[in-house]
Amino acid sequence: MAKIDRYSGNMEAFAADALSTERTIFGDTAQSDTLDANITTDFLRGWGVVGVNENPTKQDFNGLAFTLGQLIAYLHQRGIAEWNTAQEYFDGSVVTTDVGVYRLKTGGDGSIDPDIDGGVNWELIPTQAKVDAKAAISGQAFSGNISAPNLSGTNTGDQTLSEIGVGQTWQDLSGSRSAGITYTNSTGKPINLFLVIEDGGNSGSTFSIDGISLTYGNLANLQNESISLVIPNGVQYGNLQLNGNNIRHWLELR
Repeated sequence: MAKIDRYSGNMEAFAADALSTERTIFGDTAQSDTLDANITTDFLRGWGVVGVNENPTKQDFNGLAFTLGQLIAYLHQRGIAEWNTAQEYFDGSVVTTDVGVYRLKTGGDGSIDPDIDGGVNWELIPTQAKVDAKAAISGQAFSGNISAPNLSGTNTGDQTLSEIGVGQTWQDLSGSRSAGITYTNSTGKPINLFLVIEDGGNSGSTFSIDGISLTYGNLANLQNESISLVIPNGVQYGNLQLNGNNIRHWLELR
């Protein structure tokens, strides 16, 4: 079957322009343009409402075709039907609200309003803009192809993971870090620093991150001072001034 070209206009139902005497609600004598009024018990029963010795009227034929055409026109207009509490939904059903497009989860209750569901039964389908924005945060503009995430902690060139702890391990760098030296986080990801300084000179200490100097208290009272900081990628840190104190532990999650 060849592709059917869309009607190049505003899709309307059959007999939408019928005069009041030409179309009625199926099985009735009144006319209405709303679906709520046209979908009645007689409509759901069908031609069973016509007696064996009677003939269906022109108005009933117009009413039937109008109702079915109005449903088609609604879908042309909306694209995806709006959620309604009375509608029966099944796993994977897709609906729309003013917030966005939702998909019913497996085993979900479709009678719950998606906008206030909190993601329990319905999941909000992200827009392309949101997908691109999330990909951009992780350092990669979305190009239309989704690849498996790199959990090795290294940048493979096609993506950068920014989450602390993903692919990272705690490393004891106590033997390779020294006071007065400034280091640079060039891992491509944020790292976490945990530093323990022990009392050796009854005085405080300073630590610098991104050019900001942080002063810590008099160790005569504290005995051991711990420092825990997140070091963003590309930021310089260190230049530790011990003032007679000592490095006990220098750990980095990297």
